[in-house]
Amino acid sequence: MNKNYLLTIILGAAMQLVSTNMTLLAQTTRTEIAFLSDIHLQDVHADLNSAEFKGVLNPKTGKFATIRTMQSQLNSTRLFNENYFAFISALEDLKEREIQLVVLPGDFTDDGQPMNVIALKKILDQYAEDAGMRFFLTTGNHDPVKPFGGIAGKRDFLGKEGAEQAIAGAEGLFDRQTAITEQINYWGYSDITGALRDFGFFPNEKDLFWSHPFQELEVDNYDFQKAKESSDFKNRVYPIGDSSQTLPDASYVVEPVEGIWLLALDGNVYTPSKNEWKGSSVGFNQAAIHKRHQLDWIEKVVHEADKRGKTLISFSHYPLMEFHDGASDDMKSLFGEQKFQLARVPSLETTKLYAKAGIRLHFAGHMHINDTGIYHDSTESHVLFNIQVPSLAAFPPAYKTLKTLNTSSFEIETIQLKEVENMTEFFDLYRMEYDWLSQNQDPRIWDSTILASQDYLDYTRNHLIGLTRSRFIPSDWPENLAVLLQNLTDSDFKAWSEMDKNEGEAFLYEKVENFKAEMIDQVPAQSIIDDFYLLKNGDELGKELIASERLSYYEELIPMVISKDAIQGQSINAQLIQFFVIFDKLLHSLPSDHFSIDLKSNGIQKIND
Repeated sequence: MNKNYLLTIILGAAMQLVSTNMTLLAQTTRTEIAFLSDIHLQDVHADLNSAEFKGVLNPKTGKFATIRTMQSQLNSTRLFNENYFAFISALEDLKEREIQLVVLPGDFTDDGQPMNVIALKKILDQYAEDAGMRFFLTTGNHDPVKPFGGIAGKRDFLGKEGAEQAIAGAEGLFDRQTAITEQINYWGYSDITGALRDFGFFPNEKDLFWSHPFQELEVDNYDFQKAKESSDFKNRVYPIGDSSQTLPDASYVVEPVEGIWLLALDGNVYTPSKNEWKGSSVGFNQAAIHKRHQLDWIEKVVHEADKRGKTLISFSHYPLMEFHDGASDDMKSLFGEQKFQLARVPSLETTKLYAKAGIRLHFAGHMHINDTGIYHDSTESHVLFNIQVPSLAAFPPAYKTLKTLNTSSFEIETIQLKEVENMTEFFDLYRMEYDWLSQNQDPRIWDSTILASQDYLDYTRNHLIGLTRSRFIPSDWPENLAVLLQNLTDSDFKAWSEMDKNEGEAFLYEKVENFKAEMIDQVPAQSIIDDFYLLKNGDELGKELIASERLSYYEELIPMVISKDAIQGQSINAQLIQFFVIFDKLLHSLPSDHFSIDLKSNGIQKIND
């Protein structure tokens, strides 16, 4: 045999062996990724470049604080101020854990304002330099609020002596004395992604591969310079209906380390309204219609990833499936389709579309809740796991980590933030605000016991309790149902559960009338409604905060209630049965704290710490 020919065969076999071993190594090397969602960062020490307002001087630090009032925080589904420190604490935790791949699935700023985007960039740059972290972002409904930016403002900054201070990007936005600064305006896609270009929105030389929906997936012949030229947003737009108008799409796919593809889906949808663009917070129910091109692109990405043995992990600000443990339809029936932000729940048809396109493991934010959902079709050929990442600005304050065990097995853990350094930095300023409201007999005065919170977890829980009583119950709950759930005793519930329909209706009606006649203003320290929100928002994390005797009581009571004959309608009796059906589903959820997922068996298993 020719020696040169033999040498060629030997070298070829050796190269094949090396290639095979490198592929196996990529598949078996564990990669860890952190997901930090809904940070809603506001720069609490911003330079507003305003002659009228620098912030409120904090005697504790000697710095000017650019913060929102406590009153506004207690009427919002999120915090505005302390979440700044929570974000820093989370990054410090990641630094200690030596996690270097970090995903931010949208709403990374308050409203995409220059002051906040620039503050975020500085923080990310710092941790990229100090800890070698790589950050990958996608858009949320708060960033950008409007696709091309616009004039904006906030009327609820904390000002002199504890009064409110309005700030706006132009005169005439508010009918009160207003400080003017461009730092509070909305930035659009171009400005936000331009400032944060190093964090996934554009190709980076450190990445092995990067592409977007409007270019060919040239994986084998990937060229960084070509990808860079193609990444300009003039090449990343889609038409609006039949009009000549176009909008940007910031979606991308990236391979930051060998074998891992991160698929970032921009689920924002904007529609023209008079002379401006109106944003939507609905998510993929609308994106599936207005951004149909994404579904075709996803199919191509999935095909290429599968062909090369890549692990594909998708993330977006928006969930891809129902996130109330199967209780969303029951909630719509009881509370109404426009309550509890139920319009944001992806329809089954929407979920089917994205599962059929090939997405199997998806991380989302938006809802500020902790949850795990699984969709599978009748043939089990399309299975989708939706992981809801909690917000750092609400209860439960937490982020998630994913460890790749192999190409199809993952360990997912939820890390709660309890101790947050500098959490109380503004508490004296809030006391000043409280005194101002009290002295002026302002009806918006708030419960100051929140300032006695022991830690950040306690603080966000107290925020949720206050929000539940001041906003959620009045706006979302049938009045009589809320009265009953806040005032019936354990023995009352037990007695009612043993009654027939007519007897139960009369019993509940009499109780409601008595409670209203007694004009009960003092609600219990912990009612079943509070436990409901712990479960709805926190899932397993919330369940841990419910006393064991309460859980035992629910396990005894609920089977007796839901075994009653199903009753349609809005009678008090029917509403209470419906409530317990929902409560039961939330109580018995899929693992959402620490668990493993296997995409081969489509299985999920709780990991007991």
